[in-house]
Amino acid sequence: MSRLSERFRRANERDRLFIMNLNLHFLDKVLLPLFAVFLCLNFLDVYSTILALKSATAADFRELNPIASVLFSMHFNGFLIALTFKYLPAIPLFYAVFVRDSQNKHPYEIRLVRFVALVALAAADMYLGYIVAVNNIPTLMAFLGH
Repeated sequence: MSRLSERFRRANERDRLFIMNLNLHFLDKVLLPLFAVFLCLNFLDVYSTILALKSATAADFRELNPIASVLFSMHFNGFLIALTFKYLPAIPLFYAVFVRDSQNKHPYEIRLVRFVALVALAAADMYLGYIVAVNNIPTLMAFLGH
C-alpha cells in the first residue's frame, strides 16, 4: 500500500511542477485568440443553421442534433432556448480566459484553471471547426451562390 501512495505522491509532485512551470504570458497570448475563434465558430454555426432554415430547401434541412431538432420544432421560443444552450459554455470559458491573481495568492490554482481553459478551447475549436467545415460551409456556399 505504501508503494502505491508513494507513486501517487510522485505523480502529484510531477503534475504540480508541470503546472507551476507554465508561462502565463504565453497563455495570455494564446487564450484570447482561441476564445475569439470559439465565439466566431459558434456564430458561424448558428448563422448557417438560420440560413438553412430560411432557405428554399428548408424542407430538405434536417438538424442532426436531437436536442436542437426538438427545440427548432418549437419555433422562435425553442430557437432562443437553443441559442442559450449554444452560448452557455462561453460563460465559464470567459472566466477561465480572463481570471487573474493580482496578489499572487493562488499561483497553482490560476495556472491550473488557465491550462484547463487552453485544453478545453483547443478541443472545442477543433470540434466546432469540423462541424462548420463539414456541415455548414456547403450551406453558406449555396446561400452565397444564389
